[in-house]
Amino acid sequence: MPEIEIRPYRQEYIDEIVAGWNASLFYDAITRERFIQEVLLDENFDPELALTAIVDGHVAGFSLGIKRKYPYLTRGLEEQRGWISSFFVLPEHRRRGLGQRLLEEEEAKLKARGVQEITLCAYSPNYFTPGVDLQYPGGVPFFDRNGYVRGTDAVSMQRNLFTYTLPEHTEKHIAELAEKGITFQPFSMRYMEKLLTFVGREFDSGWVRNILLALRNQEAENTILIATDREDNVIGYCMRKIDGHDARFGPIGVAEALRSEGLGGVLIDLQMMEMKKRGIYYLYFLWTHGAAMRFYERHGLEVYRTYQLYRKKI
Repeated sequence: MPEIEIRPYRQEYIDEIVAGWNASLFYDAITRERFIQEVLLDENFDPELALTAIVDGHVAGFSLGIKRKYPYLTRGLEEQRGWISSFFVLPEHRRRGLGQRLLEEEEAKLKARGVQEITLCAYSPNYFTPGVDLQYPGGVPFFDRNGYVRGTDAVSMQRNLFTYTLPEHTEKHIAELAEKGITFQPFSMRYMEKLLTFVGREFDSGWVRNILLALRNQEAENTILIATDREDNVIGYCMRKIDGHDARFGPIGVAEALRSEGLGGVLIDLQMMEMKKRGIYYLYFLWTHGAAMRFYERHGLEVYRTYQLYRKKI
C-alpha cells in the first residue's frame, strides 16, 4: 500500500488541488483564480490547517480547515468554533483509509487551536456550500460514521425568468399596500443610514456586510429594492449579486411586525421583474430551508440541490 503523507498547504500543490477538487467535488467546480481569491486570499486562511494528502508525490486529498484569526462583524472571533469548509479525496484513492486519516488530522489540528466544535462547510463569509450535498457518493455516510451530528437539511433553489411577468395579484397588492402608505422603490443613497439601521436591528450582521459591499462597489442602486412606510422608514428590502454574480438572489427581509402583510412576496416579484428588464434571465440562491422554502416555491422557484448540515463537538 502506498505511503500517505499529510502535509500543510504549499503553493506548489495548487494546480493538483484544483484539478482534484474538480474531479471530486464536480458539482462545485472551481477555477485556479477562484481558488486563489476565495481560499488563499481569505483573511483567515492558514496553510497549517489546509491539509493536503500526498500519495506517491501527488495530491490525493485536501481538507480546508479554518479557525478565525480576525473578528467577523458582531460574531467576533468565535474562538471555540472551527470549520472544515471543503474536503475531498480523489475517487481512485477512496476506501483505503486516506479520508479517515485526513479528517482525523484536521480535527486534531483544529482542537490544538482551541476549537471545541466543528461546522462542516457553512463558513462565513466565503462558503462554497452550506452542507454536504446528498448527491456526492459516500459523503453523508462518511461524516455520520465520524460522529458528525445532523442538523437541518438545506436546499438551493432556482427559476428561469425568460417568460416572467409581474403577477396581476402582485400588482393589486402593491396598490392595496400603497393605501396604507407602504411603497416599493430601488435603493437610493438617501436611504443608506435607514437601510443599514433597519437591517442591523432586524437581521444578521452578515446581511449588513452584504449591503456595505454593494455600496463600496457602487452597485447598491442597481441591486437593492426597499419597502418604506408612511413615515419613509425602511421596513423591508431585498438584494442580489452578493457574490458578484448578477443572478444570485438574496437576502430578503421584512420587519418582524409586518411579516403577515405580504411585503416579501412583492419584493421578490419586483426583483425578478427588475432582473428580467436588465437581461438577467435566471435567478438562484444557495441556502434556505423550512417555511422559507415554501415561500420561494409559491413564487415559482424549484430545488436544484439538497444538503445535510453537520456539526461535531471535539
